[in-house]
Amino acid sequence: MRAVAVADDRSLQLVEVSEPDLKPDEVRIAVSYCGICGSDLHMREMPAIPAGIVLGHEFTGVITETGRAVTGWKAGDRVAANPFDPCGQCETCAAGYPELCPTNTERGIGLGPYYGAYAETVVAPQASLFRLPDGVSDEHGAIAEPLAVGLHGVNLAQADPSEPCVVLGGGPIGIMTALGLRAKGFEKVIVVEPTEVRRETLRKIGFAVSDVEEQADKVRDVLGGPPRVAFDCTGHPVGIGTAISMVAPAGRVVIVGVPSHPSTVHAAEIAVKEVQIRGSLAYTSADWKQALDSLADGRIPAADLITTIAPLEDAEKWFGELTSGTTRQIKVLLKP
Repeated sequence: MRAVAVADDRSLQLVEVSEPDLKPDEVRIAVSYCGICGSDLHMREMPAIPAGIVLGHEFTGVITETGRAVTGWKAGDRVAANPFDPCGQCETCAAGYPELCPTNTERGIGLGPYYGAYAETVVAPQASLFRLPDGVSDEHGAIAEPLAVGLHGVNLAQADPSEPCVVLGGGPIGIMTALGLRAKGFEKVIVVEPTEVRRETLRKIGFAVSDVEEQADKVRDVLGGPPRVAFDCTGHPVGIGTAISMVAPAGRVVIVGVPSHPSTVHAAEIAVKEVQIRGSLAYTSADWKQALDSLADGRIPAADLITTIAPLEDAEKWFGELTSGTTRQIKVLLKP
């Protein structure tokens, strides 16, 4: 089958690879669409990702084959899949946090040694599958995974919809977090984003925005005071400090975007304001279900979020566009 693999020079090349055999509890899926995730952009450059790996984990498709132990699924079913594969046996899984299982990425789809969905077909365990609702197209279903990331952060905040919120960072995950807030009934939401291109996009889908220079005054003006909850979706070391200084006393900060470098924060400010800080990684099955329900009932403007659909062989071109720093893209989907 055709697939896009990481080459020795870290470029993405269209190659022919053999389809793996199915394990008894796995299904084979003909990939309909696969989104380019910010994690893919970073992983492509990581030495830990060896040449030959096929990335891609934001996908939808149609089951074409089932393993002998698979039940409840059949050829022709339209699905999305959680790319993580928790072991279900470690202390973390037993405690109810499968999204934090230490072997998730070792066996995850497109996250390490298991090949991903930048390919014509992909293999997934039946436990990872989600049925696409009838009202959700294969195309729109491809944003369920990043939407689940945003919803997970929103759910971890344990906020009431009446509480004012600020989202720091207007990239794809920041947008999904803001949309997750709106889908759950939050009305007082503003997004802080340094680039005008992204602010323009956010305005088009109905959000109040601020640039970094005016954020202190603009956030308070829009929300009627300091935010009770701040979602750091920047992926930048300064994001957490900005969020801590911005929230009201006894406010909450949820770190949704993971910085690649250490951050420096003033612990005294955390203590004096009694700020609660919560990390957020990936999602749970409940977050996935909320994402698909939100897409199905029209609360998410999926058509406005998918800005380009490109053939698989153009992966290298669109990776370059998304790392250019000037892109107007929100979500690029690759179609085999």
